[in-house]
This record gives sequence, C-alpha cells and structure tokens, in this order.
Amino acid sequence: MPGDLEIFDNKIIILYILEKNSKPLSVEQIAKFCEDFDDITYFDICTYIQELKSNEYIEEIYTESNGSSYVITASGLSTLQELLELIPGVNLHNIKKIISKNIVKAKTDFSIDNVVVPVNDAFKVTCTIKEDKDEVVSITMYAANKDHARNITRNWNNNAEEIYDKLLEMMTRPTDDED
Repeated sequence: MPGDLEIFDNKIIILYILEKNSKPLSVEQIAKFCEDFDDITYFDICTYIQELKSNEYIEEIYTESNGSSYVITASGLSTLQELLELIPGVNLHNIKKIISKNIVKAKTDFSIDNVVVPVNDAFKVTCTIKEDKDEVVSITMYAANKDHARNITRNWNNNAEEIYDKLLEMMTRPTDDED
C-alpha cells in the first residue's frame, strides 16, 4: 500500500500528465503514461482520479464516442505549478523523462496529417489518420478557397478522432433498403 508521500507524488504525476497533453485523456491513456512507474497500479490511478476530481483539480468530460476523459482545471494547474517547486530536481527530471518517453510512444501509436494542394481556383485537402504505418482513414475533399482549406485542416487536426468515430458510426449503420 502506498504511503502518504507516494500518493501525493502520484497525484502530482497524474496532474502533470494531464497538463502536458492538449487533449482530454481516459483512465486507460493515463495508465499507459504511468507504465514505467513501479508504484502506480491501474487501481491506484482510478482512486487518484476520483480524489482529484472531487477536489476539483481535474474535470471529467464525457462524449458518446470516447466515454469519460479528464482534463486539468485552472485550480489543478495552479496547484501543480506550486507543488512542482517542492519536488527535488532529480525526481522531477526522472518524472519528465519517463512521461516524455511515453508521450512520444503514445504519439507514434497513430498520427494525424493533412495535405493541401492548390487545384485551379480551389484547394484539394487530404486528411489522414495512420496507425503505425497503416493508413486507417484518408478523406479527400475540395475547398472553394484558402480559408475553407485552412478550416478543414484545423478541424481535422483538433478533432480527427471524433470525426473518424462519427464517420465510422454513420458508415456502418444499416440502411433502410437492406433486406
């Protein structure tokens, strides 16, 4: 059973992970970041998340496509910044090193990309998601002008997983004309 200091450190680690990621993370994703920490189990992570949530350091966000995910709140961010100053430099360096390694590992699990090619007076925009080296989805559409092309790429970069989930849901539902 972890001691009070260990629990304190582990909660800081979870806040730090959430602060370093631009998107909400599920418990499973947080656990993946914590794989290299010997003293944090999946059960511990679930407990810490509930405690951090009840103290309003993190907020739960629920979507139908992704279920429950968590983000750090302003209160959690300010608390994290204060607490990071209390962690000895060597420990903080090790925490940053492990989390950075796992961020790179998580980002290489899939990549989101887009290519914009001018075509006459319009723009051809191709948006992709690749998992490792396999292309999971590729969508090509034409934009009437540069602003539309820019909006397509921004929306894809910020919402690719959600767009993919919605597209998959729509494309796999039975049609009315099926026998």
